[in-house]
Amino acid sequence: MKIPVIAFILSLVTISASAQIERKSVVVKADSAQTTNNNNKVDKQSRKERFKELDLTREQKGKLKEIMQTNKAAKEAIENNTQLADQDKKKQLRELQKMQMQKIQAILTPEQIEKFKASKPNDP
Repeated sequence: MKIPVIAFILSLVTISASAQIERKSVVVKADSAQTTNNNNKVDKQSRKERFKELDLTREQKGKLKEIMQTNKAAKEAIENNTQLADQDKKKQLRELQKMQMQKIQAILTPEQIEKFKASKPNDP
């Protein structure tokens, strides 16, 4: 009685283990036909890859995370401000982005800054 039960349990474990899906990362090419969501995913992915290549220290990673969180909150505040016209929002977002880049470059070493600039994607 014990042997068939054990065999049944082992077969269930084997089947469930072999049924697991192996997820592989997919390289997404940015097309002009992609939606904004997909473009944001591509941007985030390429941004993460760019920062991985810089070999940041723990301190730099912490500061970078803080900069990104602060920028995200400020960006949401600008986007949700109903009193601003679209042009004003775009202008403020550009300024915010420039300030963020300055803050990021302030925490990087000169070598890291060169790598960062070299890895910047070309704008069409």
